[in-house]
Amino acid sequence: MTTTESYDFIQGKIATMKRDYPSLRNKTDDYAFTALCVRAVFYKNPAIDFNEQIISDFIVDGQYDGGVDALLLDPNSEEENLILVQSKFYKNITFDNVRDAIQKIILFYKDMERGDYQNVNTQVQRKFLTLNAELGDDSKIKFVFYTSAKKNRIRTDRIEKLVKEQFQGNERFEVELYYVDELVDEIKELESRRPTVESGIIKIDEPNNYLEYGEYAVIVNVSAFSIKELYALHSTNLLSRNLRYYIRKRDIDLSINDTIKNDPDQFWFRNNGLTIVCDNFRVDGKMVHLQDFSIVNGGQTTTLLHKSKEITREKDLFLPCKIIRTIGDDSDEKNHFILDIAKATNSQKPIKQIDLKANAPEQVRFSISMREVGIFYQTKRGETVPRRFKDDYNNSDLAQVGKLCLAGIFQLPATSRSKPSSLYNDRFYTPIFQGDHKKVATITKELLYADYYFRKKYIKEFDRKHENDVISPIAFAHNARTLCIAFASLAARYKSGNLDADKLRIFFTHCSENKGYDNYLYDIFSDIGECNSLFPKDLFRNKDDYESVLASLFETIIMSGFRYYQTVSRGDASLNETNFLKNDQNYYEILKTDWYDISTRIDDIY
Repeated sequence: MTTTESYDFIQGKIATMKRDYPSLRNKTDDYAFTALCVRAVFYKNPAIDFNEQIISDFIVDGQYDGGVDALLLDPNSEEENLILVQSKFYKNITFDNVRDAIQKIILFYKDMERGDYQNVNTQVQRKFLTLNAELGDDSKIKFVFYTSAKKNRIRTDRIEKLVKEQFQGNERFEVELYYVDELVDEIKELESRRPTVESGIIKIDEPNNYLEYGEYAVIVNVSAFSIKELYALHSTNLLSRNLRYYIRKRDIDLSINDTIKNDPDQFWFRNNGLTIVCDNFRVDGKMVHLQDFSIVNGGQTTTLLHKSKEITREKDLFLPCKIIRTIGDDSDEKNHFILDIAKATNSQKPIKQIDLKANAPEQVRFSISMREVGIFYQTKRGETVPRRFKDDYNNSDLAQVGKLCLAGIFQLPATSRSKPSSLYNDRFYTPIFQGDHKKVATITKELLYADYYFRKKYIKEFDRKHENDVISPIAFAHNARTLCIAFASLAARYKSGNLDADKLRIFFTHCSENKGYDNYLYDIFSDIGECNSLFPKDLFRNKDDYESVLASLFETIIMSGFRYYQTVSRGDASLNETNFLKNDQNYYEILKTDWYDISTRIDDIY
């Protein structure tokens, strides 16, 4: 596309956004452009809801916004990456424009981290505090820039150098730049999503040139251009049975693109190739016919082949490709088979634990128990949430359930937010997903609503209630979501008798000895016994009463925690609310120090 064509394409999509989302109709094109870009890049997955409330939540563009147009957590990221966005709806752009935009975002981030809030409005302050509180040890902070202008000769490496210098090479900080050509591709990919690939054809190098492994598999040399054509037809649906979609990884992407461009004859030797799993296949000369198929390894390569201008019908190259017919007598066996293939073949980029669990049988069974209590549980990313389950508290996935259970059942609120991958340790994973599914599903349903209530209702009311306090607990409260989830669960289990005086006595003894989360604490908290639900069922059915109880419990632990934090922080100038609440030991000390008043308050609430 020419500069004018690209700009007009984006302008047309902005008009479509304003038509589809009425709240954008009175907004500027710049505002709608930000919404369009965030949607195209971060909300492709049909399982992730995108609506006007979400737009309102992430866009902070306005007076005294600190130079940031949008703030959000990457909805596709297991690590809760923080995204800070600056966008420019320009027809032409210079290097200075891009550099200045990135510098503004960096200065904003540094001011917020230091607590220098005076230059930004209250909405932006609190939005940042809330999102920053969700970051874990593995989270990244990404400065993202969008523009409707062409890149031309603007050098990306100079912008990346700027970020490295500002953060002394800390790899936690990254920058992503999207110029108009990339945005056009992202938008087209968003609009082409389909659930499966039923049939397709790939081309190989020579007629009937394949290595056969019985009737179940063949190895061929596949045409890169034929893969490129398949991706053009089916986009990310070509990866529908993969454990994940394409994830940008600069070093790997550069290496693959460099080989394609400068050393194509070496591509076959350097690349791990593709693995395709299908219900059936047939080799016919130079064509391989595939039925109900997916690429389960090689998503990175596939996406980059599609994007490469070097790959054409005339300028083709070949790469290894393994084609495997699915084996199994039932869905569990087939899922296990595909999962094993995916685990074994994915070596070019580390697979995350959440990916490996995606199609596991216990996840399928847990989803059934969740559905029985009225929750839609996504076992795989990309699964579309039915309309009747669209409310936040009516749908969930492995990552969210894991975080809620780490906080609520295992009483690890800091671990829940800082190291959520701890869930995949057998000691945590097994009781949740391979134990009493029905019981855990019921508890999870309650925790889901408690989490929703904190995020969507309670924290806003808390801000209004305390905005004029001389010593404000607002920053503490915005960091206290998992603390509140853990405490609400502990209070409920205490009142039900699941956590009695003897267990609490052991708990306080061991936590005061700073032994950490040893077997004593694990045994106390992991044993939910006859606790079939946290709260009385009649209470949970009445949302007003349930919210009233939650509000009182949340207030109790926040104010007790804030008092304890004030005392501790006087002796440690480096301590802030965020890092204080990233230590489970501090939660235990709050409980122990203030237990008399806390337990009395719990009795009063009930």
